Amino acid sequence: MAVSQSITKKFTPNYKDVNYLAKSFPEFRQNLIEFARSYYPNTYTDFNEASPGMMFIEMAAYVGDVMSFYIDNQFKENLLAYATERQNIIAISQALGYKPRLAAPAVVEATIYQLVPALGTSDQYEPDGRYYQKILIDSRFSTNTPPTQVFRSTEEVDFSDPSNRVLRVFTRDVSTSAPTNYIASKPIKLIAADTRTATFTFGSAQKFTTIEIPETNVIGVVSVVDSDGNDWSEVDFLGQDIVIEERDITPRDVSGFVTSSNTTFDAPPPSNIILLKRKPRRFVTRINTNLRMELLFGSGDGMAEEDVITLNANQIANTKYNQTISNTSIDPADFLSSDTFGLAPANTTLTVTYLVGGGIESNVLSNTITRTELVNLQNQVTDYAPTEQSLFLTVVDSIAINNEQPATGGGDVETIEEIRQNALAFFNAQNRVVTDQDYVVRTLSMPPKFGSIAKVFVVRDEQINAIATSDSGSLTVNNDENPFNNRSYVQDPVAPNAVNLYLLGYNSEKKLVTVNSLVKNNIKKYLEQYRMLTDDVNIVDAFVVNIGVEFNVVVYRNYNMNDVLARCIDAINNFFDIDKWQINQPIILNDLRLTIGSVDGVQTVTNVNVFNKYRFQDGRDYQEYRYPIDEAVVDDIIYPSLDPCIFEIRYPDTDIIGNARQ
Repeated sequence: MAVSQSITKKFTPNYKDVNYLAKSFPEFRQNLIEFARSYYPNTYTDFNEASPGMMFIEMAAYVGDVMSFYIDNQFKENLLAYATERQNIIAISQALGYKPRLAAPAVVEATIYQLVPALGTSDQYEPDGRYYQKILIDSRFSTNTPPTQVFRSTEEVDFSDPSNRVLRVFTRDVSTSAPTNYIASKPIKLIAADTRTATFTFGSAQKFTTIEIPETNVIGVVSVVDSDGNDWSEVDFLGQDIVIEERDITPRDVSGFVTSSNTTFDAPPPSNIILLKRKPRRFVTRINTNLRMELLFGSGDGMAEEDVITLNANQIANTKYNQTISNTSIDPADFLSSDTFGLAPANTTLTVTYLVGGGIESNVLSNTITRTELVNLQNQVTDYAPTEQSLFLTVVDSIAINNEQPATGGGDVETIEEIRQNALAFFNAQNRVVTDQDYVVRTLSMPPKFGSIAKVFVVRDEQINAIATSDSGSLTVNNDENPFNNRSYVQDPVAPNAVNLYLLGYNSEKKLVTVNSLVKNNIKKYLEQYRMLTDDVNIVDAFVVNIGVEFNVVVYRNYNMNDVLARCIDAINNFFDIDKWQINQPIILNDLRLTIGSVDGVQTVTNVNVFNKYRFQDGRDYQEYRYPIDEAVVDDIIYPSLDPCIFEIRYPDTDIIGNARQ
């Protein structure tokens, strides 16, 4: 029995009560003292501050306090909301998909000028169109005050295009007073940045190799080209193997898309089309702990081809989601992904072209960007006859620039708090279009070279109770009858995931017109990267209802009636400025009366009448749709139709009619 008891006692665990709640030095110290008193009461009893035993107890408490501090601090530094170390905040932000900026460039819309020789005889003089220049992207300009700030153009400027072009006579013949030269001016967008290049040589392929750009104020990477002439594409993450690639418009592209050559009723076609292309040579950019931008490449070392691809329902149905749908997390961007992470550069030299500049100092004052450093022109002197080359060089030498407005938007590297807040906002968005407003913003952010969108309106099928039907799926137009009264309404099945995107564009005169099919095709491909997997986007033309305004006012006796009428017309024109109006925005007649009544000199507004204008009235090219405005007025508000439409005063010079009396 004694043997059994000894064996049992030997293998029974010696349990001791340990307090795991201590976090600070005093708590650790007190817990150690209580532990010694409880479990070693006869071994150590001297807990005096000067005793040797207390030295060891306090040293153990010290070690516990230090370890507790670093564990808490490391945990805190893993949370974006509480991290304080810059390198940790940058790392977490980039893990969430946000790329902190090293420098923000100032931007400004300046005015560029060129001399144009006069052409003509007698009284028929006009600028010689042969000498209109096309200034290409990446032309460089600088300030006239130290320290010199370099600005580059971000868009082409074609002086042969009459839109936004201002002409004035510059010189005249002394004897005949006939124009000899004109000055043409157009707006040009500039960014405070300069182009730099750096080369990097690679040997054998290494997985996930990185290179660092040796400058601190890098704005972004323009291009990466290897010694074999292959382009490397920047992507959001290395698993993304499909990117947008633009291509200039060719007649073959336009054929079958643009249905009308009448630019009065159709927006002009885009200058580029969007292609989805598989890119095995790709990289991502990130900011390292030295506040330098570095490029990270893939892990592959094989050969892969670049293919233009088309995504469709059959391809999606054959993906891994169809095979393991029960246990697969569906990512709406995963059709654009692969598991290879791209190629790693091997036995080649990469030439990296990047932009530097920006900063607070790039916010220069107005009238300071006046120097032309390098002007890239489409035409060259050899394009002209020998007798015309001297005049061409004179025209080129005359190119000048000036910024009437100050450059703004420049900033230095983001602060810790700016990175934190921007990363949190970016994570919430996750680069996806989810809400209706997301679709509006993403559509308007499509680069203008793929097609310009003036107005966007988004509505989901679940928000529509009835739709108007016709053979074309839109309004039936009848110039003799009201099409709004001819529609038959049917109840369609609700499709909550169908997003109806109503679009309008501008023609060369900034009048609202429908968007051609080529632009719609670009938008569809552009949104394909961002839309949710379950969303089905339908791109539809919105309708334009042209209107006119007739008003009567009583003018104070000490005011000139003609002057007051002119100011009233200007006020109405500003009220209906098309930049301020959106699709499906109603006309609040009381606001219109208040706008007229606030004009200096107006005593009373006696009448305001809004009426419909439709095609070919007064020889003008109005839109064809008739709208029963009297029937659409409810509580002094003119409501738009069920089919999304927008009200437009197409010709303010004749469509705004005023009468005044005293």
